[in-house]
Amino acid sequence: MTGLEIALGAVGQEASRIRGHGEDYDAALQPLKARGDGVSSWGDDGLFAVFTSAYAECRATAMAALTGLSTEMSGTGEGLQTVVKNTAETEAANVQNTEQLGRTWV
Repeated sequence: MTGLEIALGAVGQEASRIRGHGEDYDAALQPLKARGDGVSSWGDDGLFAVFTSAYAECRATAMAALTGLSTEMSGTGEGLQTVVKNTAETEAANVQNTEQLGRTWV
């Protein structure tokens, strides 16, 4: 067969797995997010203010990047699930339209 071929069952299964990986990744980040800025517990009296502010900024940037990664993984899984749904609906519509075409020519 030529054209687009999709193993809907396999794509659907992998979509669920990828979405699950994104959810697991986000769950693993929750303890890190709960720790706050990462420097509040140091009890700094101002001596290391430059270092702690740089550390907190780097940590915030890293958390934003890691959160974005988990969001993208989950979104990719959802997108693949949409591909499966749309492809199945398109195939069903094509079958229905082909059957209808045969009836109109009779």
